[in-house]
Amino acid sequence: MSKSIGFYCPHCGTRMHVSSRKKPSPLLHELIVSCRNDQCLASFAASLEMVRPVQNSINPNPEVQTGLPQHKRQWENELEHQLASLEIQTEIDEHQKNYVEGFISALFHSSTIDLTRASTYRHRLQQIKLL
Repeated sequence: MSKSIGFYCPHCGTRMHVSSRKKPSPLLHELIVSCRNDQCLASFAASLEMVRPVQNSINPNPEVQTGLPQHKRQWENELEHQLASLEIQTEIDEHQKNYVEGFISALFHSSTIDLTRASTYRHRLQQIKLL
């Protein structure tokens, strides 16, 4: 069964239409969706992302890297920066530590990083706490 992707207005439930689209990468589309209901007319920014292959292409585009897209790696770079910052501090900043713990959880639950990498980051954070 084939269906087109639909966004529905969270306010009135009317099917929305895409009024503009940008394509920052082959796997990410940034959209502006607008409600068609004349009594509502809400608009939202939306992201539509292909996060992992279900079946690989028979004729893959060599420029498309499936799995973790480049823009997600920026989040991992930010996490590395936060961990490195905690590692050099003489006293642990509890707010920053909690932020990093939440960051790791968010990356894992959004499938940006796998369980192995999340465990590695959590272990690194625990080692900081032991110092």
